Formats: sequence, structure tokens, C-alpha cells
Amino acid sequence: MTSTAIRRQIFVTTLLMIVSVPVNLLASTQSNDTLSQHVLNEVRKYFNSDNEGAFYIAAQRYREHHLQNGDQHLYFQGWMHEVLYDVNHNHFYRALRKTNLMHNDMRQRHAEKEYYNATHLRGIIYSLLGNMEMARQYFERAMEEVDHSQPTNLISLYMDLANIEMDTKPEEAMKHLDCAISIIKANGGRYEYSDAIGFKAIIAYAMRDWDTVNKSYQEYMRLKETLGNDFSTTYYNYVKICKNVADRHYGEAIRLTNLLTNSTDQYKFQTEIYELAGDTAKAFIAQKQYTAVKDSVNNVIMSEEMVGSANDIAVIERQNEECSERSERMKWGMLALVPVACLMPFAACKINRRKYTRKLQQQNKELLIARDKAKEAERMKIKFIQNMSHEVRTPLNIISGFAQVISEPNNNITEEERAEIAARIANSTNNIVNIINEILDISGKESIHYIDKNDMMYCNEVARKVLDQFVDNEEGNEVRFESDLKDSYKIKTNKQEVEKILGNLLKNACKFTEKGIVTVNCHLDEMENDMVCFSITDTGMGIKEGEEEKIFEHFYKVDAYKEGVGLGLPLARRVARQLGGDVVLDTSYKEGSRFILKLPVA
Repeated sequence: MTSTAIRRQIFVTTLLMIVSVPVNLLASTQSNDTLSQHVLNEVRKYFNSDNEGAFYIAAQRYREHHLQNGDQHLYFQGWMHEVLYDVNHNHFYRALRKTNLMHNDMRQRHAEKEYYNATHLRGIIYSLLGNMEMARQYFERAMEEVDHSQPTNLISLYMDLANIEMDTKPEEAMKHLDCAISIIKANGGRYEYSDAIGFKAIIAYAMRDWDTVNKSYQEYMRLKETLGNDFSTTYYNYVKICKNVADRHYGEAIRLTNLLTNSTDQYKFQTEIYELAGDTAKAFIAQKQYTAVKDSVNNVIMSEEMVGSANDIAVIERQNEECSERSERMKWGMLALVPVACLMPFAACKINRRKYTRKLQQQNKELLIARDKAKEAERMKIKFIQNMSHEVRTPLNIISGFAQVISEPNNNITEEERAEIAARIANSTNNIVNIINEILDISGKESIHYIDKNDMMYCNEVARKVLDQFVDNEEGNEVRFESDLKDSYKIKTNKQEVEKILGNLLKNACKFTEKGIVTVNCHLDEMENDMVCFSITDTGMGIKEGEEEKIFEHFYKVDAYKEGVGLGLPLARRVARQLGGDVVLDTSYKEGSRFILKLPVA
């Protein structure tokens, strides 16, 4: 049931719960610090405005002030204010990059207890972008990083896990929410408790558990009467809608949906209410309106992300141009010194000539590197635009075409055909979201030069876990698992990143193999016993001679007509090398393709 807009509201509420603790602490322990209150008021003043410059200056002053006072916790809260501001203004690409900067800042300041905040923020951003699997991974990692001796830190994490499970696994969502409620009760959070009870009514609505909806509604209204200013009105209209639907007062429920400030929520609720009431004609109209609004929001987000990526490429180009100009000036400066050096005694001239020659050679190397980087940046920009034009145009055309078909008033579309059209539109929308997520992922990895390797990972367990996701692949391939290692064999690495690399390699293997066999094998490297290998072998089309290294270039595609933007292999290799290993193609295998992920044993 939950739309992106409701999800945003829930996440913003939980984020405010995160940052409210230091705000209250500030009020109680630093009441005499007028400067602290002033910088905080500046942040609040510009938070809901479009004046980005003023807000970022205020957030920077907030961080600098608390850093000078030695309060790292409040210092990093300043980062969180910025990320939350960007999320509220649909700048997801910018927000994600800031979480990377925030995490690097934490590492440099040895603020291990704050890591979970950056991880938590990444999960929220990916959820708002529609990538629930990535969001779940980050929330679970934040659960591992958080200080469990401070249970209040767990409240927002449990609520966010409930949020992303609500559509597909509402029973699991309710379990997570109950965990949050038990912690809130134990710590006397009055405002948070009323907020969680309102959320519980929404999850119960998603489960169609009308008894729980009624009980949650009664408790919510009791709290409204008793808590006064401590009562959360975040979900007030939502709870009343759920209650009226539970009582089958569909007309009143529809009236209440018109009070919602977000049109996405309004049409989503109306679609479901009309369906429950048996009015399929009005449900269809509401669904059309919901799809149109949702597509409009997705297009805004997609445009912002593409602009952000293009700006990054432009920055790289400018840096390369500046490097090239600086090297050119230095080269001519060195050349101008040669005549002066010749006037010196022969021995000194000979020594200096060698020194200047070496410097000149080094500058020439830098020039060549700068030139190559500039060419590569230009090539990547062109390739990026070409790929985006092709990959995004296709699903957009599908969405546009089918939208025209179902909006035609005189069409004779059956319910089965309409359901198929809706599925095709949803699939195309997901394709666009996945493309943006791939770009965001590799952009984030490009800015990170170090990855934690503190997980003890059982090799066979991880390989089986990833392989299970491809058992029922669309291409009809048989998937197999083989291993020369014992199930107890483990290495120290980054488990999440390894799973993502194996997922990318298996996805490619299945994509380029039709009704064949895909095999994952774990073994020690025959040549290097200190390396463990995960080989992914398929019986597909294979890699043509001469393309063995090209496939690891950004945006390079073996088959231009296959879905994808050509970022999976470059990302897999980059992350593997950051983990101390590599991803290579086994050129000796000729029955298809075999990619090998190598990782250090210790």
C-alpha cells in the first residue's frame, strides 16, 4: 500500500527522531551557550526553504562550532541535517555523495560509534529511490554497527526496516515495529509512542487486519486526548482513513483522502478503497492518476541524478585541463632554465642537466597522463549520454505508449490485457530506477578508496546464498554449485561487497546464456595459495577475441541490445581490487564465459 510519498514521510519522521536527541540535549545542557542556540536556529530557519546556499552555510557553521567545542556527536548531526535537507529537495545523488564524505570524515576522526548514522542514511536514500534490497542491506549493517547499549538508537532502525517490508512482507514489518514500540515504552517516549501507534494502524491496513486497525485507532485517539503537545499528528489523517476502510465507510474514507497534501498518497489510497468497495471503474481512473503522478516524480528524480552525474564528469574534465595547463607551464619554465645551466662549470652543468632532464621526463609523463585522462573523460561522457539515451528511451517509450492505450476512453481492453499493460508499465519504471541505482552505486564506489574488510565470511555459505537468487532465472538456465572448500572455510573481507560482486557476475552469466548451465565453484588458486577463487562459468555466447579487457571498461557492452548500461563488470573489478583481489576473465575456457573473483585468504 505504501507509496514513495508515505515512505518519505516515515523516513523523515524517523530521521527527525535521530536528530531530536542532540537538539533536546543542547537545550538542557547548553542553555547558556547562546552561540550554539544561534547556529541551531539558523539551520532550522533555512531547513524548509529553497535557499540552498544559506542553509549549507548555516549547517557548516553548526559543524564548525561543535567541532571547536569537541562534541563529535553534534558535529556529525550537522552532516545529517544537510543530508536530510537534500533528501527533502529530491537531491538524492547529492545526498548519497554526502554520506560517503560523512563516512570518510568519521573514519579520519576515528568516530567508530558514529558509523551507523552514515550507513543508516544510505539505507534511507536507497529506499526512497525504490531500491529496497540495497536499503535492507544498509539497515541491517547499521544494526550491526550501532551501540546496542543505547537502545534508543535502535528505534528508528526498526521503524525503517518495518517501512521497507510493509508492501511485500507486512507480517515482518509488524514484528520490527513491535520491537521499536517495546523500546519506546521502556524509555518513556511519549511523542515517539503515539507516532509508532499511528504507523501500526497503517501496517495493519496493508495486512488487511481490520481488528488491529481498530485497536490501533482506539489507542491512537486515547493518546491524542491524553498527551497534548506530545502527541504526534504525522499520520492523523492516514489513521482515520484506515479506520473508515476497516468499518467499510468507503465514502468517508474517500473524502478524507482528499485532505492529504500529497497527491501520490491520495490516488494510491483511492485506488485501493474503490477496489475494496467493488467500484472497478473509479479504481481504474484513480490508478491512472496515481501512475501519472508517480511517473512525474520519478522523472524529476531521474533528471536530477543524470545532471549530478554529468556535473561530476565536467568537474573531472576541468581538473584534467588545469593539470595539463600547469604541466605545460612547468615544462616551458624548465626549458627556459637550460641556457642558464649551460653557463655553469661543465661538471655542475652535467649534474643539473640530468636533474632537469629527469624532471622534464616526469612532467612529460604527467602531461601524457593528463591528456589520457581528458580523453577518457570525454569518451566516458559521450558513452554515458549514448547509453542513457538508449537505455532510458526504451522503457519511457513503453510507458508512454501503454499510457496512451489505457487512457483511450473507447478502447475495448479486457481486464487481463489491462493487468498485463500495468505490469509492463511497472516493469519499465523499475528498469529506469535500476539504471539510476547502478549509476549511483558506481559513482559512490569511485569516490571511495578504502573498503572495510572486517567481516569473517564463510565462502560456501555466501556463494550458495547468492546462487539461490538465480535458481528461477528468466532465461531458464540450470544453476549449479561446486566447491573444493569445506563449509567451515572462511576469510576476512567485506561480506556485503562480495555478495554484490557475485550477484553482478551471476546476473551477466544468466543474461548471456539461454537454457544452458551456470556453475559457481569455490576453490583455492592453484598458482597462489593465498588467494581463494569464486569462478562463475556459463555455456553462453562467450567473449569475442580482442574484447577480453574492453568488457571491463565503463559503459562497454558486448551486446548493445541486451538490457543494462555496461557498469556491472567495471564496478565488480574496482571493488574486488579495493578488497585486495581482482576479477578476471579465464581466456582458456572456450565453451562460454568464465569469470573468476579472487580474494586474499588473509
